Amino acid sequence: MYIHNRLLFCVSFFIVFYLNTAARADPVTAVTPTPIPYEKISFLHYLSGAGATRLSMPTDVAVDEKGVYVVDGANHRIVVFSHAGKFAYAFSGEGNGQGKLNSPVGIAVDRGKIYVADRENRLIQIFERDGRFVRQFRVVSRGKAVRPIDIAVSKNGREYYVSGNRNHRLMVFSPLGKLLREWGGDGLNQGQFRFPGSVLVLPDSRVAVVDVLNSRVQMFNKKGKYSVQIGKWGVLPGQLVRPKGVAIDNNNNFYVSDSYMEVIQVYDDKTRLKYVLQPENISHRLVTPAGITIDRQGRLYIAEVLKDRVSVFQLQKK
Repeated sequence: MYIHNRLLFCVSFFIVFYLNTAARADPVTAVTPTPIPYEKISFLHYLSGAGATRLSMPTDVAVDEKGVYVVDGANHRIVVFSHAGKFAYAFSGEGNGQGKLNSPVGIAVDRGKIYVADRENRLIQIFERDGRFVRQFRVVSRGKAVRPIDIAVSKNGREYYVSGNRNHRLMVFSPLGKLLREWGGDGLNQGQFRFPGSVLVLPDSRVAVVDVLNSRVQMFNKKGKYSVQIGKWGVLPGQLVRPKGVAIDNNNNFYVSDSYMEVIQVYDDKTRLKYVLQPENISHRLVTPAGITIDRQGRLYIAEVLKDRVSVFQLQKK
């Protein structure tokens, strides 16, 4: 996979090189080249655990002032680390009983509670920070149970935004699990999805949804009215192949992980590409980046599914 991905990215570099060469040869008729902008990021540490606590196929990560919470997908549990990267504790495990998980994918933390999209159990499960079970509700749309992929909580805590895999919809539930509204449906048009994934509530209360197979991130107001999108299919800078995660920093820049191209691209608040993130050391290159988040100190957390780890980088201060 890595060789194939690098080959695709090399194609983009070849195109840029060709355009630059053509511009030098014939500046009158040549197409304007599009250089790839990069921004260096400093590696801090990995979150991976060891032995019985080692992560296996982590898919998402959330952070608050108390710690870092990782969806340990293949182990059907949540693993918690300190901000310094030290293992703290883990909770849950495989099963379908109260508080048990079956292939969880997405996670959110809000007001001291941990919210987990429990895919194969078709549940949203809610825990205290220490792992104590609080409650759960079944994800149901149009009379059918749906596999949830991610969850985000509204700013007032009264609505839960949940992405559905096979129904291609964004569903909004009350805290007790009542379906309040939904939008989307299988398709290519604005407002439609093909396997929506990560969900993020933005500072202005809009909702960003990673539209995986449509290779874009769509944004909506809280009622589901389409606003704008980031990206489209392609291998050039500003384009996406398989976006998986989305985050936003204190300057309202959007960060989008592309698991296929194995990069993180950064867009401004007008959805224009700013740059591609580049680790300072090639040994810390990304492999299958999925869920991402940014904390208040400007640390970027990246779940790398096939490397069984979460990479932590320090973003440059602007």
